[in-house]
Amino acid sequence: MANLRAAGARVPWAHPDRSIRPSAASGFLLVHLLALGVFVVGFSWTGVALCLGSYYLRMFGITAGFHRYFAHRAYRLDRVPQFLLAFLAQTSAQKGVLWWAGLHRHHHRWSDTLKDIHSPLQDGFFWSHIGWILSGRYAGTDTSLIPDFAKFPELRWLDRNQYAPVLLYALAAWLLFGATGLFWGFFLSTALLWHGTFAINSLMHVFGRRVFPTRDTSRNSFLLALATMGEGWHNNHHYYPSSAAQGFRWWQIDPTFYILWLLERVRVVKGLRRAPTPAATRTALVAARARLEAAGEELAERIDRLSQRWEELAERARASAQETLTDLEEARINAVRRLEALQADYAAAVERAGSQAERRLAATREEIDRTREHLAEVLANLVESAERALAPPALQA
Repeated sequence: MANLRAAGARVPWAHPDRSIRPSAASGFLLVHLLALGVFVVGFSWTGVALCLGSYYLRMFGITAGFHRYFAHRAYRLDRVPQFLLAFLAQTSAQKGVLWWAGLHRHHHRWSDTLKDIHSPLQDGFFWSHIGWILSGRYAGTDTSLIPDFAKFPELRWLDRNQYAPVLLYALAAWLLFGATGLFWGFFLSTALLWHGTFAINSLMHVFGRRVFPTRDTSRNSFLLALATMGEGWHNNHHYYPSSAAQGFRWWQIDPTFYILWLLERVRVVKGLRRAPTPAATRTALVAARARLEAAGEELAERIDRLSQRWEELAERARASAQETLTDLEEARINAVRRLEALQADYAAAVERAGSQAERRLAATREEIDRTREHLAEVLANLVESAERALAPPALQA
């Protein structure tokens, strides 16, 4: 695949274009087809061990390197181990270190909004899973997103030569283990590694349990945590992204953090940031929920004010702008009905007990907040249209 990155590229804020680069799609499909070569090579436990070992070795490069170090600076490294970790991460064939980490910072800033480049809520499963990577819109590295690491010339070289580590890794697998190493240890392992990593973007904002009331829809999953060395605790991570640990409780398995902890013991890793304590987590959770409640009350007050203003203007405005206001009034009525139904569901959930009720309560509360925002927007449009319809015509000179 051709290297299509452009110097000084900027991340597009909106992405209505869903076109896929033929060269990128061809490379993606080719690796999957070559992964089927394991059926030609034949089954062996050596092949399985190479596949799993290669998968988790490079998954560590992604989770500890691309993600927790370069994107979030959750610990410190000296210059040489920093380069080696970036090199290991790039053997995953997930583009360059600056590209990956920079766009991940962009995702956290705009998570699940229209500016998020891979939100399943905004763009659906396929786009959030693989479409955005195959698109030409994000082929370039925007170094303004990651100036702290873009200052290192060796990292800029790695980012420009994104496939050099991939080719060297594939060559080493073949030289050391022959066809078994190439097809089991590289091609099949790489295809599985892609989908394991991409599933965090496409699934972990849709399926799983929410513990913390973050601004996005991130969730936790034990199964994805096993597959991604701890990345499945995605709601934890979005709540406290600067922590090198993403499993906050003893039973939340996070192998990436365990390895980083061992590396800290031998002084390779420095300044490893820990997860918040349970007591601090509970305090912060109560405070976060209080802020959400306060924000909900402010939104409810805004809805009341807009509703009163609409009642004052409604009769006179309908005569001046009947068609526009009729459509908006219908939208308002539908939003009010939906809000009333959700509030009734929420009140019923409060009376129930247990973890299922807690999850239902959180989901209902999120839906109420979204419906309130929609209702406020509709009311604002109604009032604006009514005031415009009733405004006297401007005098012409």
